[in-house]
Amino acid sequence: MRYYADDVNLHARIHAMRSRLIPLEGYAPLLRDQESSYSGPRGMIEAKESLFRDQIRAVIHLAEATRRYAPLFIAFLRLYEADNVKVLLGKAFGRRSLEQWYDIGPYAAFDRELLDRELSPDDIRETLAGTYLADIFEGETIYESLETRVDIRAVRNLYAASTPFTPEARKVFRDFILRRLAVDMVIRQWRLRVNYDWSDERIGAHREELGDLFGETAWPQLKAVEELLAGRLEEIGKGSGQTPDPADVESYLERSYYRWVSSMFHKDFHSIHCVVAYLWMLACQIRNLLRIVEGIRFGLPHEAILETMISDV
Repeated sequence: MRYYADDVNLHARIHAMRSRLIPLEGYAPLLRDQESSYSGPRGMIEAKESLFRDQIRAVIHLAEATRRYAPLFIAFLRLYEADNVKVLLGKAFGRRSLEQWYDIGPYAAFDRELLDRELSPDDIRETLAGTYLADIFEGETIYESLETRVDIRAVRNLYAASTPFTPEARKVFRDFILRRLAVDMVIRQWRLRVNYDWSDERIGAHREELGDLFGETAWPQLKAVEELLAGRLEEIGKGSGQTPDPADVESYLERSYYRWVSSMFHKDFHSIHCVVAYLWMLACQIRNLLRIVEGIRFGLPHEAILETMISDV
């Protein structure tokens, strides 16, 4: 049976689902229980894929429960599918990576069997034709830029999912998305500068894509996140005089975003706030669990793994 839940029913379910998210103190015993698992690269990939299927199953069910929110849930699922496309791009451009595949069930636009084929960039271009990622190759052939475009187009697809909502709900939803996109853009710019030695001019041109895709409404959120990071960098500079690496920048911005998202969950039971906030909190939990698998596989100390966890439920 499909589309059986009205908004009140859906919001009640979302509140119940939030209560089952893992609290910060819940990761330590989970880590101890799993410490002897995931031997070998294949074992790690299989564990991560199984974990993802288990965690995302509820969102797949939600997409089947409500007609109004279904496009939102499907677009959220496809944020993970975008990572599948980046794996295919990496193979086509000769970049080594673990061939992990996010299974989003009946809402997948691309089949896992693509991993078994030797695809060229042109093959991938043809595969993407007619999908939400169809235009990533327009005027671009550089791997790093294509990878970034995949992320941005997937977020744009999520952004567009709010079109059927009321103007008020649409604004709330898009504020979440634009702030998330701003965090991702600032993290990506930092990586391009530090890891790939991109010039400020090249990064600036890359940054303009945000305005091209989302219009003037995107700039206030990007500016707010950039100012947040600038303040943090100033604090670090005064304390140590050292420039943080991209991992430190990512951790700080991710934690700041999570605090903001979790503060929005209870803003109004009858509004879209709880729906969107829950999705990002679930995404954070998935990230935490995948990092536990990776940390165990590579023998990291428990303390080091737990330091990467983000939660306040």
